[in-house]
Amino acid sequence: MPDLPQVGWCANVLAVDSIVEMVAAIEVTSAALPPKTPVGLWLTETMLKENVQPLQQWLRQSGCPLIGVNAFPQGAFHEPIIKDAVYLPDWSMQERLDYTVDAAIALAELLGRKGEGGLTTVPIGWPAHDIDIDAAADNIRLACEEIEKIADATGTRLHLAIEPEPGCILQTANELAGFILNHELDDLAKRGLLRACLDACHLAVMHESSSEAIATLEHADVSIGRLQLSSAPEARGEHYDELLALAEPRWMHQTSIDRDGTLTLVDDLPDTQNLDRSGTWRTHLHVPIHLEHIGPLRTTQRAITELLAAAAALPYRPVVEVETYAWSVLPDSARCSTLGDDIAAELRWAAARMREVNW
Repeated sequence: MPDLPQVGWCANVLAVDSIVEMVAAIEVTSAALPPKTPVGLWLTETMLKENVQPLQQWLRQSGCPLIGVNAFPQGAFHEPIIKDAVYLPDWSMQERLDYTVDAAIALAELLGRKGEGGLTTVPIGWPAHDIDIDAAADNIRLACEEIEKIADATGTRLHLAIEPEPGCILQTANELAGFILNHELDDLAKRGLLRACLDACHLAVMHESSSEAIATLEHADVSIGRLQLSSAPEARGEHYDELLALAEPRWMHQTSIDRDGTLTLVDDLPDTQNLDRSGTWRTHLHVPIHLEHIGPLRTTQRAITELLAAAAALPYRPVVEVETYAWSVLPDSARCSTLGDDIAAELRWAAARMREVNW
């Protein structure tokens, strides 16, 4: 039997506060995974002030390829309550620019000469934060220009990938493409410096067609830097209470309700309690991708297969990673074993689906 395609995992599932803690947690988790499984790192602004040599040493000794850095959450990602603070600083702020450049410097050091990797980032920010969109576009340009300089100086190939998310300034691939074209960032996209990160859970919550999303990006000359394989819980109205029970307090759980093709989007699942419960409900909570059901709830697992099939038709292969960062807050019905064992199950499921679409 031929080898299964490579798919990695994202370390933002690990609740750590330092490089040393990150290395220790990655070692424990990786022990349950196949040798040389690719990994995507998550580095906070505090970690970027530390020496990354322990990470570099682990990568070299383990032989695990480095996918890149998830530079979406800039600060602590596993605090008891984060909500819309995860989108801060937004791209209109100098702090977001500085952090992203620092993350690119660390990524280049970790990759080494001739290495290639990307940084994923917030889709400008959260609308309620009163963002200057033009300033955000200017900062994204500055970030890409600095990333290009870092790549040239270190002999690496780097890019920045914006990740559309429900409720944010850029919710869909169509909005991302429009932003890039309208703010004259298309030259960065054509040079491969500015790309898209497509998250399967986000696509599913927005009821966005994967094939249409990819076609829109291709038409705008925006490459896909990364595919994040994730799944959302889905319920019909009669199982609303079971869906609501998943609304833990840490993160935003943007929720869509589809009633006969009319889509309603609510910022957070707890805010839906007084709404009509008819229709199909999907909420932003990354649940293990190998599960088709969580109790009476379905998952949007099928959206992952659709995304992989659409991306398989591209003339290039984006990086693929599993991103179930919410594992620690999931109910027992959504966790089958240890974190490492569950990630291993997700990776096997993802690799099998990739092979089915001739990845």
